[in-house]
Amino acid sequence: MTIGNIPKDIRRKPSRHAHILLAYLPTTRLEHIKNRASRRRTITNLFHACMGHILEPLKSAGEDGLHMRSGDGITRRGHPLLACYVGDYPEQILVSGTMTGECPKCNVPNGELGSKDALFKPRDLESILTALNIADEDPIGFAEHCAELRIKPIQHPFWQGLPKSNIFHAITPDVLHQLYQGLVKHMIAWIKSAFGEAEIDARCRRLPPNHNIRIFNKGISSLARVSGAEHNQICRFLLGVIIDIPLPNNISSAKLVRALRGLLDFLYLAQYPCHSAETLQLLDEALTRFHDNKDIFVTLGIRTQFNLPKLHSYRHYLHMIQEYGTTDNYNTEYTERLHINLAKDAYRATNHKDEYSQMTLWLERQEKILQHASYVHWRLAGDPLPQSHLPPDMQYAREYKMTKHPSVKAATIDSLRDDYGASFFRAALARYIVLHTRPDATTRAQVEHAAGHVYIPFTSLPIFHKVRYNAVDSAGHKDESVTVDSVHCQPARRDKRGNTVPGRFDTVLVNCGNGGEKSVEGYRVAQVRVIFSIPEKHHASLFPSHILIPKHLAYVEWFSPFTGTSERNHGMHKVSRSYENGEQLVSIISVKDIRRSVHLIPKFGRSAPRDWTSSNVLELCREFFVSPFTDRHAYATIY
Repeated sequence: MTIGNIPKDIRRKPSRHAHILLAYLPTTRLEHIKNRASRRRTITNLFHACMGHILEPLKSAGEDGLHMRSGDGITRRGHPLLACYVGDYPEQILVSGTMTGECPKCNVPNGELGSKDALFKPRDLESILTALNIADEDPIGFAEHCAELRIKPIQHPFWQGLPKSNIFHAITPDVLHQLYQGLVKHMIAWIKSAFGEAEIDARCRRLPPNHNIRIFNKGISSLARVSGAEHNQICRFLLGVIIDIPLPNNISSAKLVRALRGLLDFLYLAQYPCHSAETLQLLDEALTRFHDNKDIFVTLGIRTQFNLPKLHSYRHYLHMIQEYGTTDNYNTEYTERLHINLAKDAYRATNHKDEYSQMTLWLERQEKILQHASYVHWRLAGDPLPQSHLPPDMQYAREYKMTKHPSVKAATIDSLRDDYGASFFRAALARYIVLHTRPDATTRAQVEHAAGHVYIPFTSLPIFHKVRYNAVDSAGHKDESVTVDSVHCQPARRDKRGNTVPGRFDTVLVNCGNGGEKSVEGYRVAQVRVIFSIPEKHHASLFPSHILIPKHLAYVEWFSPFTGTSERNHGMHKVSRSYENGEQLVSIISVKDIRRSVHLIPKFGRSAPRDWTSSNVLELCREFFVSPFTDRHAYATIY
């Protein structure tokens, strides 16, 4: 259990202990009851009886209120109410008492669960409570009323007497089970049936590496018991790998691509940490786009209908976000970790005999230890400064961090050409020096002419192989414990066992001077070849004293600029390498101008070339799609 006035950035971290364990519920299967229907009814009634006993104190507390002291030390009268119940679909059915295969929130018919236009109304709580109240007086009438209202004949469900609570309104969206383990799971299976597992697996193995992308070296078709985290990873590249795969019988894949793009847009928009009228409209449009194109799976013979309760639940997201806030307030993904902390770890601490009393005693001692540790920390820290939790926003601020010492203390310029692929490093560095020292050089020809007379007084440079990025919250605090992004530029090497590790040179999104927080305007894609520093002892001979030289510079190879409009069906931007007079267009830039890493998905064609690998595809492929799905920051920027 948790309470609603805890900031969600605290609630979603299990280590902050914003959830408390109230009780262990019985998991008995009652196998001594031979009739299956009777057994199911008894298990359901047992669950509600236990929950009713646990939540009994809420009845008087909700009506009369309680005096409670909050974190600021002030005592207030509060009325604790059951506002939300977070669970997956089987738990929602068990709690609400509705029929399996139906929506636990509304009265939409079974045969219209897959419709985008079917009218529905919320379940009538008053009528249901009226039927439940006659359970003891008229058992036959009670069963008839329940059948008419399409609910199970439960004896006194736990929410029956709770004040100001409507269990059907309290059922919340569940991103983990309804999206990642719901329609996303179905969509992946449908796509494998449509395009064939072999070709999809071949493309998955040939994707270039990225900090936020997992490379499935054995493909995705062989995965068993796929977790929500793995479905999350697959969503980050799934659209890009199917774009140009032909469908059987020369059927156009445009509708399938639009359906997948609509589902992915809904998935990412539903997880926004804050919403406006504009983003909620985009959420609704994304769902409509999926419904308008989902019949392609019927055409392909993969589906005959879409009457899936989890698909219908998406129609409730808009209202529930407006009612209870964003979905990260009530995502079961956060509480899944508590099964380990509060059940599995507690069980391992017992001797596996009469375990429940030992588990509760162990948990009680753990809580006392944590409380004492918190008290000691508070006393040692003194009076803390007042903290204010700012409301969440869409500003995904981040700062880069470099290692204190370089990865290579002195790499020769020749090795940069041979090992790092920086073929035009001297010329690029000379142009960079001219651009910062010769304001009179305004044309390309003038810059090239001046660069030819620049003398570079060193033959080696300190080289860095990695840039890390840390998130900065709305209050300006940087969390250095979590690396949210990174950029690698390291040549091929041998590991401790003598095996060759391929080189890795990541692609990035570079701010060309006028890039903003959202949209690709003002940005350009580049591949980082070298990150280096100019030795301080040479600054005076290369630059005037009034010019501040960035500590870290990067040699990059440019891709073509964004055209401003993305492709109509899949909505991604296409880029290719930029050449001038037959040579790769390169530059020296400040590492500060690198906004983030970016994942490029190769344009494979009808089938993936067999000589392409994850390590060489950036060199061999000519055209790429810029993926906006690597993480939420990329989606908000590149959308």
